[in-house]
Parts: sequence; C-alpha cells; structure tokens
Amino acid sequence: MPTVPPTARCVVIGAGIVGNSLVHHLARLGWRDLVQIDKGPLPNPGGSTGHASNFIFPVDHSREIADLTLDSMDQYKELGVFTVSGGFEVARTEEQMEELRRRMSSARAWGIESELVSPEQVVAKVPFLDPSVIVGAFWTPSVGVVDSLRAGTIMRDRALETGALQVVPNVEVTAIDVEEGRVRRVRTTDGDIEADVVVIACGVWSPQLARLAGASIPLTPAVHQMISVGPARQLAEKEGEISFPIIRDMDTFCYERQHGADMEVGSYAHRPI
Repeated sequence: MPTVPPTARCVVIGAGIVGNSLVHHLARLGWRDLVQIDKGPLPNPGGSTGHASNFIFPVDHSREIADLTLDSMDQYKELGVFTVSGGFEVARTEEQMEELRRRMSSARAWGIESELVSPEQVVAKVPFLDPSVIVGAFWTPSVGVVDSLRAGTIMRDRALETGALQVVPNVEVTAIDVEEGRVRRVRTTDGDIEADVVVIACGVWSPQLARLAGASIPLTPAVHQMISVGPARQLAEKEGEISFPIIRDMDTFCYERQHGADMEVGSYAHRPI
C-alpha cells in the first residue's frame, strides 16, 4: 500500500480526468517529484469522471473553446480512447434552427466539417428518432465518445513510467498549511507532505479544499439527471459501445446516446445544489 512521502515539488489533489491530465503533462514538461492523491480508490475514485456520458461535440462559437476541444480530441485519439460516432443537434422550432445556422457559421470559420440536414437525413442514421417532431438538424461527423477512466489511467501510468510521479489513493486531505502567503504543506489522513506547489483538481469538492488554504474557487455543484433505459433491441443488435450518432435536443434541454444495449438520456436543466 503506497504511503504519502514527506516532501514533494507539487501535490495534485484529485485523480479524475483533470488531475490525471495534469500530472501527465507536467511529467512531459520535465517536472519531477510529483505526488497525486485522492480520497477514493483507483482507477475510479468515484467523482464526475466516472459518471459522465463522455461525449464531445467540437463546434463552439468561441474559437478558444473550439481549439481546446479539438486539441483534446487529438490527445484522446493518440491514447486510443476516442470512438467516433457522429452527432446531431436537432431543432424542433424555426428559432432553434436559426441557432443551428449560427453554429454552421462557426463550424465553417473554425474549419470543422459540419452540415445542416433534413429530418429525413437524421432518420437515415438514427432510425428510432421521430422525424415529425423536428424541422432540421446540425450534423458533425467528428463527434465521439471518450473512455475517460481509461484515458486517465494511461496518462497517470505514463507519468509513473518516467519516475516523476508517486500516486497514493484512499487518502483524504484534512488541512492545507499556508505560511507567509504561500502554501507549505498538505496534511492528510496518511501523513503530511511539505510542498512548493499544490493543485486542487477535485471537481465539486474543490471549493471545500480551497477554503482549507484560505482561497476561494467560484464553482457551484449542480444536479445532473440522467437515466439509462434498456436493453433496447435496436441497440443490442449492434456491436460495441456506440454505433448510432449522439443526439442533442436543446429545445427540451436533453441529450441521448447509446451505451451498448442501453440508451442514456440526460438533462441540461441543471439545478445548483
């Protein structure tokens, strides 16, 4: 059972996709003496990474967000954890169709292959969708899903292979000491770590951890509702995790995606906790 070391150059708190990506890239940049801790077990500590639907739509009106998304997709492909499925953003109203035309303009501007399509073209790829309830859709063939737990494991393992990282799961942070305006140590249930740098990558728990150091992270946890329905015959007949395109239906603030023989339906009507 690993134990926390007494010192580290950098302590990363959290072993979800953010923390794992961080230790991976820090190791690539030449950082050494990294320590990553999480209060949960590995490879799935129990946070948002292991519960997400994990799909990526690359088009955004912001160039910066679109570039970050495309770079992330390239990294996931290099790791071998990205499955291309294609995705539709459907419109039930002419007002929503106008938003999809705007998205088409952004896609052209950022060089992302996309097109506006008819309800019949949607049904040709997603035969269980009712075409009578939509007026059109925005199709992006590069949409896909990520195995985020596998991605995190690979990134963490790559950092471990360089000798730059030590990982300690099942350890909870109890205090973060600040002296003369700087972080000095992280106190845990397994001992204290003197550290020059501390990174909090704990998702919804990050504000609570930040308060231990007298800092504030403006993050509000929210309820995300998702139901998994199945097995469905049309899905069970296909091999693999996903064979049909993902659907985003912003008129109802919902999405649906295949997950093997099941259909996941999630809501974007998030309620702050």
